[in-house]
Amino acid sequence: MRWRCFGALLLLSACNMSGDGQGKDSPEHGTQPSSLEQAAIDAGVIPDVRNMNLSGAFERRSDLGEDRFCAVGNDEHGYQVGLLAVFGPDSKCEAMGSAERVGENVRITLDGKEKCTIVASFDGVELQFPGDLPQSCKSYCTARASLDGVSFYLVGEGDAVARSTRGREIENLCPGG
Repeated sequence: MRWRCFGALLLLSACNMSGDGQGKDSPEHGTQPSSLEQAAIDAGVIPDVRNMNLSGAFERRSDLGEDRFCAVGNDEHGYQVGLLAVFGPDSKCEAMGSAERVGENVRITLDGKEKCTIVASFDGVELQFPGDLPQSCKSYCTARASLDGVSFYLVGEGDAVARSTRGREIENLCPGG
């Protein structure tokens, strides 16, 4: 079964890279999935990101520490978010801000120090930051830390779970919504 799922995902990836050059986020296509993608959603092979809510707690653990992201709110009114990316005991990025979903992307705005805008991808399970963020995003990090390429995995859905997310200097990363 695992190989069938892998094959379906591989085929889906190939189909997304080919075609008429019109992405699924183009005005003509809106956010409607292709027929193959819809079949994979219906079969439960991939999640339907259009029906996924960003509200929840996300984590990623490594030898350096535990990275955390949380979002409180909804697609209609937007989200209040917080994040902690750890690079050792004294090296980290930590911030709070707001976010809005745009199709399969999440536009995150950190505005406590310098304004930092991040357009992250969200597949319903993983939230992935791009590898080359604006210089202003470094204002939320200590000397040898960066938000470039950081990713988080959904560990709990809903505002209540998100509100329990703790930071280092920011006690509660997602206090409300």
